[in-house]
Amino acid sequence: MAYKSLDSITRSDLKALGISDDVSYKLLRDLQDIIRNHGSATPPPERWIEISRRILHPDLPFSFHQMMYYGCYKDFGPDPPAWLPDPKVASLTNVGGLLERRGREFLGDDSYKDPISSFSSFQDFSVSNPEVYWRSILDELNILFSVPPKCVLEKDTSGDNPGGSWLPGAYLNPARSCLSSGSKRRSDDDVVIRWRNEGSDDLAVNNMTLLELRSQVWLAAHALNALDLEEESAIAIDMPMNVESVIIYLAIVLAGHVVVSIADSFSPREISTRLKISKAKAVFTQDEIIRGDKSIPLYRRVVDAEAPLAIVIPARGSFVRMNLRENDLSWNEFLGKAGNMRGVEYIAVEKPAGACTNILFSSGTTGDPKAIPWTNISPLKSAADAWCHLDVHQGDVVAWPTNLGWMMGPWLVYASLINGACMALYNGSPLGPAFAKFVQDAEVTMLGVIPSIVRTWQNSNSTSGYDWSRIRCFGSTGEASNVDEYLWLMSRAHYKPVIEYCGGTEIGGSFVTGSLLQPQSLAAFSTATMGCKLFILGEDGNPLVSKFICVIDDAVLILNDFKVSRIELKLAWSFFIFPSSFQPPEAEGVGELALYPHVFGGSSTLLNGNHYNVYFKGMPTFQGQILRRHGDLFERTSKGYYRAHGRADDTMNLGGIKVGSIEIERVCNSVDDSVLETAAIGVPPPSGGPEQLVIAVVLKNPELRNHDMNLLKKSFNSEIQKKLNPLFKVSSVVTLPSLPRTATNKVMRRVLRQQLTQTGLNYLLRNQNQSLSLSRNVSRTFKPLRCSSADSPYGGNVPTFPRTRVWDPYKRLGISPYASEEEIWASRNFLLEQYAGHERSQESIEGAFEKLLMSSFVKRKKTKINLKTRLKKKVEESPPWLKALLDFVEMPPMDTVFRRLFLFAFMGGWSIMNSAEGGPAFQVAVSLAACVYFLNEKTKSLGRACLIGFGALTVGWFCGSLVIPMIPTAFINPTWTLELLTSLVAYVFLFLSCTFLK
Repeated sequence: MAYKSLDSITRSDLKALGISDDVSYKLLRDLQDIIRNHGSATPPPERWIEISRRILHPDLPFSFHQMMYYGCYKDFGPDPPAWLPDPKVASLTNVGGLLERRGREFLGDDSYKDPISSFSSFQDFSVSNPEVYWRSILDELNILFSVPPKCVLEKDTSGDNPGGSWLPGAYLNPARSCLSSGSKRRSDDDVVIRWRNEGSDDLAVNNMTLLELRSQVWLAAHALNALDLEEESAIAIDMPMNVESVIIYLAIVLAGHVVVSIADSFSPREISTRLKISKAKAVFTQDEIIRGDKSIPLYRRVVDAEAPLAIVIPARGSFVRMNLRENDLSWNEFLGKAGNMRGVEYIAVEKPAGACTNILFSSGTTGDPKAIPWTNISPLKSAADAWCHLDVHQGDVVAWPTNLGWMMGPWLVYASLINGACMALYNGSPLGPAFAKFVQDAEVTMLGVIPSIVRTWQNSNSTSGYDWSRIRCFGSTGEASNVDEYLWLMSRAHYKPVIEYCGGTEIGGSFVTGSLLQPQSLAAFSTATMGCKLFILGEDGNPLVSKFICVIDDAVLILNDFKVSRIELKLAWSFFIFPSSFQPPEAEGVGELALYPHVFGGSSTLLNGNHYNVYFKGMPTFQGQILRRHGDLFERTSKGYYRAHGRADDTMNLGGIKVGSIEIERVCNSVDDSVLETAAIGVPPPSGGPEQLVIAVVLKNPELRNHDMNLLKKSFNSEIQKKLNPLFKVSSVVTLPSLPRTATNKVMRRVLRQQLTQTGLNYLLRNQNQSLSLSRNVSRTFKPLRCSSADSPYGGNVPTFPRTRVWDPYKRLGISPYASEEEIWASRNFLLEQYAGHERSQESIEGAFEKLLMSSFVKRKKTKINLKTRLKKKVEESPPWLKALLDFVEMPPMDTVFRRLFLFAFMGGWSIMNSAEGGPAFQVAVSLAACVYFLNEKTKSLGRACLIGFGALTVGWFCGSLVIPMIPTAFINPTWTLELLTSLVAYVFLFLSCTFLK
């Protein structure tokens, strides 16, 4: 949509946005006043800041905010800043205060000016002088060492560990720093955790002081000792991010053990994989996850994963509402093992700086999750990032919807507690008004988000009416963000900045982010993280550098209007010796991102892989140091900002969760017999935002190119959400005659991704239902994608979904709360077709559908039976053996049941009618063949179908042989033989096995 310049806006323009006459008159008067006082000579950023402070308010239509923002920056060019630092308060930030005190010491009297002007120089200093920088930061964080390090960085000379050894010789325990008091930051009476459970939204926020938290952690650590585990045992946590999980996490670390982080959304198979890789000796979990009036049995998943000793915390109340396995413990039983140790100090187990404290998992391109050990240094990296870039300090309340199974869970613990701040935890869904109210009531000052959550808030207007004015800044991570969505987010808190934060599990934090001492542009990063140096690799695999020609001694001559070629650059490099601190100017461009190898808190080992091969092998060098691979595609803009363009390798980022292509392809390849092979690619939409999952399919028969892609897409979604994650969603399916491969037969997913990004999705958004040619002699047909946010809200006669604001997802989709999975899918597909082209309607429909998947997926997977409420409750309260039995059965559609019942009843009648002529051998053979046929349709395995069919016949015949002789002869027709009666029992068993067994 084209926006007018500010001086062209009229009252009619404001009235068209739904603004009343009185309000539009005042807004226009204030706008004209700003234009007069800040004329054409005033830079647009300063004019925008004045507008955002004086005119814009959360209650005004967001379309008016857009009109002001785009009108102010009309013809400005790329990267218009949405927020500017205030020089008057710059020294009140953590980094600003440090620079005011020691800036001249760090940078020199001639170089240091003020915190804002000198921030970039300080970032360079943090890379070139790690010894001074990190000692200063660790001192600011009050990190407690039982044995101090002999130095900060010990560089590797063997080449085996290019990242070097950080804090060699040091002994510490990061949990001890989280629980310490008496420092310059806090006291025992300070509140360190605020929380609220979903459904208690009208009650006051719960508080826990540092003294109370420390006492609870000590007690849990004493109880861990009572379990007699080996030193440094791996102990898993598979539960939501709540007060109990934080206590457990800190207790495990304090006791010197190793936390194994497992997300509470994982299937039993994924849980089992992580438990086996980490060799976990115990697991903390919850009996169930409660979301509204629904409950998801979490402990049951842990049992299905064949987990070791489980300690089960009740989701509500004080007692676990289910039977536990033998030797498993309830939370009360576990704490009871501590005896009379309540209130007794637990002496922290101090370990070397390089010792493992947490095992986290990040998907790679091999299909198996990479097991990444966090050392004792990783928590310090998390805390330092929060201190430097998000300005977290005492008095802050930090909220970030996350889970201990992902990096941001442990990050939140350390970033808040080590910095003396309070963490805010909401035990429920962050998508609705209840969470927005919690942010207000908990007085959150730093709110972390992922873009998909922001999109849901905006589409549902769930933050309306709540006061977020206490927020000082937002943090954003997990996936690529969108300009308009984050402009909306800033408007909710009177235009507080959004600090983008991008890193990785293997980094322990971020490598590129923003700062409160720099202008912040929407959906962009303003700086490399403190201590990190970034490189964007060109097409030749070498770093992009810019505009320098020669070096004389230690002086570098830079010509701003002359760019040397790479050949001239290499000649200059060979003739002159650069000082070790020299950093060539960075050039704008797009390429794979690489890091300088010395990353504080970065990983140096993998539990199930070769760390050097994964992160360093084949990478270019800089100043004699091999660069570290990260794998993201990044762009450095002409104004010095960084923008993310997704993954460069075969790992995708779906909704903030990294997943390997091979994991998805393994599932898709077995969905349909017509599929020969598939390739899973994450493709960013043209309008920006998170990656969309596209499945490229090669069919076994090329003549089946008109195969129903909608049906195939539905099958892919169903299987991926069942076997991998209920939040993953296939956006498009495309057919190919073959997949592009290398000479060694490796699939070139990167080529597919580039082709789809550059031509496919852009073309389809303009020409829905059209064929697309991506390469010579190859045409593909896509399913239409959702319109971008700029396509539908303005003009046109697109029908609007009338239930957008209905909160109950069942009512929004127009289905019963007891609807089957097929009914949910059918309703969602029908509504998407009805309201295709209206972005807000489609987002609302998809939001309800995804909420149902998230809240009831596991229960539907386990039972497959559409039971009424009371019967469901009976099943959940039933003994474990009955639950295990129900795992083997499913309830097919009733028409299927009646058809098969009729078939086997016909066989029984036929056998009775021919009983006088001969035995039922032929009828039994036909029944067995029919049973095997039905089972083969279900299992896709003829061998397994035959085995189950013959087994059912054998068991039925055996049971009939035992039961029939016990029936009094008065009840049996004298002409019916024992063979006939036994065959009737066998028909029943064949019917049950082919109809109800999974």
